[in-house]
Amino acid sequence: MRPNLCLLLALAGLGCGASVTSSAAAPADVPSVVDAPAPVDVPPAPVDVPPAPVDVPAVRPTDLPLGEACRSDQECASGVCAQTPGVVAGCAQPCGDDDACVAINSQLACVLDRAPGGGRLVCGQVAGAETERAGACSEDVECLSGFCLDGLCHNACSDDSMCPAGWRCGAQAVGARSVQVCRANPITGVTVEDYVLFDGPSAVDRSTMPLEVVASPDTVSLTWVTQDLAGSDLYAAVSNVTAPDARALVDLRSWNSLREQPVRMIPSRLQINTATFPGRMGEPMVPGLFRSTHALLNDRGGASVATRAMRALVRVKRAPGGVAANGWTLRVRVIIGGVTGLNATNARTNTRLQSALTRMRSMYASVGVNVFVDGYADLLPADGARFSVIDSQEELRALFQRTAGITGDVLTVFLVRGISSSAGLENAIGVAGSINGPPGISGTVSSGVVASWDNTFGRTDLLAQVLAHECGHYLGLWHTMERNPGCTMAGQADCSLWGGVDNLTDTPATMAGASRYLMYWTATGSNELLSAGQGLMMRGNPIIH
Repeated sequence: MRPNLCLLLALAGLGCGASVTSSAAAPADVPSVVDAPAPVDVPPAPVDVPPAPVDVPAVRPTDLPLGEACRSDQECASGVCAQTPGVVAGCAQPCGDDDACVAINSQLACVLDRAPGGGRLVCGQVAGAETERAGACSEDVECLSGFCLDGLCHNACSDDSMCPAGWRCGAQAVGARSVQVCRANPITGVTVEDYVLFDGPSAVDRSTMPLEVVASPDTVSLTWVTQDLAGSDLYAAVSNVTAPDARALVDLRSWNSLREQPVRMIPSRLQINTATFPGRMGEPMVPGLFRSTHALLNDRGGASVATRAMRALVRVKRAPGGVAANGWTLRVRVIIGGVTGLNATNARTNTRLQSALTRMRSMYASVGVNVFVDGYADLLPADGARFSVIDSQEELRALFQRTAGITGDVLTVFLVRGISSSAGLENAIGVAGSINGPPGISGTVSSGVVASWDNTFGRTDLLAQVLAHECGHYLGLWHTMERNPGCTMAGQADCSLWGGVDNLTDTPATMAGASRYLMYWTATGSNELLSAGQGLMMRGNPIIH
C-alpha cells in the first residue's frame, strides 16, 4: 500500500490542498470533486495616447515705461495702465494736478481714469477733447480733464489756488474711490461765499484783465464789487461782465440808459460799485465761467491819480436747486442820531418805531423776506449833533462812512431828525446809499440807508414806508415809475433810465397802477405793494439769507 501523499507532505512540514485526491478510485458513494482552474485576468495590450496639450501663458512684462501699450496695471513700472474709453491708453503716471503732468510732457494733463476699482487721476490725454475747466459738457470725452460733472468740466487740483473763484479743491467720489478736483463746496441750505478776485495796486482809468468766477448749477446770484481802498474821491466800476455763453451782460463802453441791463447796477459810483446778476425777471442763471473786469476812474474835475489800491471781489449766493426760496431773512441794525426822545435804550419800547418796523415786516413777508432787527445803537454825541439834519450830499456820505467796524451781512439804517430840502437830494425823506448797496461791506460812502424821523410828520405809516422803500433800493429795486420821463436818446440829461419804469413784467407801467406800489417814487403812506418779481430781486441779494 502506497503511503498517503498528504501525510508525507505533512510530515515534511508542507501543506496539502483539500481538492487534491489520491489516484485510487473513490468509494462509489462519494462523488468525485474536481476544482475548476482559477480565472486569470489578462490586461489589454498597452496603447500609446499622447498627453493633452497644456496652455502655458506667455510671460507678461512688469516694467513697461510710460506711454507703452498695456493691458493691466501690473505690466507698468508706474503701476497704472490707463484704459478709460477716450483716454489715450498706455502706462501712465499717477498725478494730483496738471502741473505734475506738464513736467513730464507739455502735451499731457491730469485726467480722470475710470478704472474698475474706482476713479483715479493719471497723466494723459483725452482724444479729441477741447473743453477746458468750467466749460459746458455732456460727457467725459468732451473735457480736457476727462471729467464731466453736473454739466461742467472739472479739473484736477492739489489745493484751492488751482481752482477758479466759485470752486474749491476737494474730494469727489468716482465709483469706489474719490479724486481731488475743483468743484463747488457741498451745501444743505442757502449759502453766501466770498472770493477776492483782485487786491493790490491798480492803474487808474484802466480795467483789470478778465477775472473768472464759476457759477455752479445751484447758484442763485453773483454779485461783483469794485472798491477803492485808499479813499473816496475816485469812481469805482464793475466795467464789464461776460456770461459763459459770451454775452456781454454789461460793458461801460456801451452801457445804455435806454434799455434795462441783465446785470442790476449803476455804472460807476464814488469809492464802491456793485453789480448783481441776474438783474431782471426771466434772466436765467447760466452755469459756467463768468468773466469780469474792474476799474477805478479819475474824477475829471480833480487832480489825476495814476495808481490806487483796489479790491475786486465776487459774492456767490447758492441754494439747493438754485432757487431763491421764500423765508430768508434781512438783518437790519438801527443807529439813531439827534432824534428828540429816541435813543438806543428806549427804541425797543418806542411805539411809533416798533409799529413802523412791524408794518415793514408785513410788506416784506408778502414776498417771502423776513426782517430781523439785530440791535440798536446811538451815534456818538458829536456825530449826533452833526448828522441830526442832513444838509448836503457830502454830509450824507460822511454819515454812511460811520458804519466802519460793523461786520456781517447787515443793512445799517440811520434814523435822523431830518433831511434838509437844500441838501440836493430832491426833497427826499429817505435815501439809500446806492442801488444796489455794498453787500455786507461797511465804512464806505454808500454803506447804509437813512430815514427822517421828523419829515415823516409823526406818522407811523409814512415812517414804515420810508424804511421799507429805502431798504428796497439797497437790495436792488428801482422805482416802479419815476418822476422824470424816460430817456429817449443816449446822453440825455434830466430823464429816467429805461423809460422811467423798472421793466419788471409784473409791475404796472401806468401811473395809476405803479403808484400803488412801495417802490413808487413818492410815498403816500398807503402804497405798500411789492410784486413777486420785486421779491425775487430782493431774495437774490447776497445779504438776504
